[in-house]
Amino acid sequence: MANPVNPAQSLAFSPIGTLGLEQLATTIGGRVTIVCGFPASGKTTATSVLSRLLSAVVLDKDQFAPRLEESVMAELTGNPYDRDSELYRRVVSPHLYLALIQQAFTIAERCPVVVDAPFLGYIRTAAQRGIRLADYVRSVADTSDIAIRTVWVDTDTDRIRGRMQRRGAERDEPKLSDWNSYRNTVLHSDLADAGPAVTDHIIAN
Repeated sequence: MANPVNPAQSLAFSPIGTLGLEQLATTIGGRVTIVCGFPASGKTTATSVLSRLLSAVVLDKDQFAPRLEESVMAELTGNPYDRDSELYRRVVSPHLYLALIQQAFTIAERCPVVVDAPFLGYIRTAAQRGIRLADYVRSVADTSDIAIRTVWVDTDTDRIRGRMQRRGAERDEPKLSDWNSYRNTVLHSDLADAGPAVTDHIIAN
């Protein structure tokens, strides 16, 4: 189980986004809050703010089972940080996300939980089925007892690139080295519209 992230270790979040998170924390919501969006959009910083305001446990996908992800993808594709290939989406992502949300629901029986993960595959499937992301997550986890709310962190492409460059994470290097391809196939894909469409709240960063 991941501990809440120290805000000092996160990149700055926009003032209007911080205000939106503070307002969101005062509304009646789910025991599980899912913070989703593109990599480097500001999910971890948003999660840190929400977890503090809600006194919630944080589950961060990047800290959930990173060595497992990296070892499997290194074996399958030679790239331990591959998170965008069809092979990753088909072989690794479904099982990792299922374990993540099941853990979140287990913890939520005792206290609030904030989940920090892109959820891009879930978002695409929810949009294709014409349902809310929360409903799709609930169906995958096969539960109806836990209240869920979803938050899309909306960040423009240039800001995402700048955040990746500043945080200097090794997993971002393949994206930055072929930025045009990543921007066109991921950031400018159908997910840019699907994310805001299927989530309950949109926070601008």
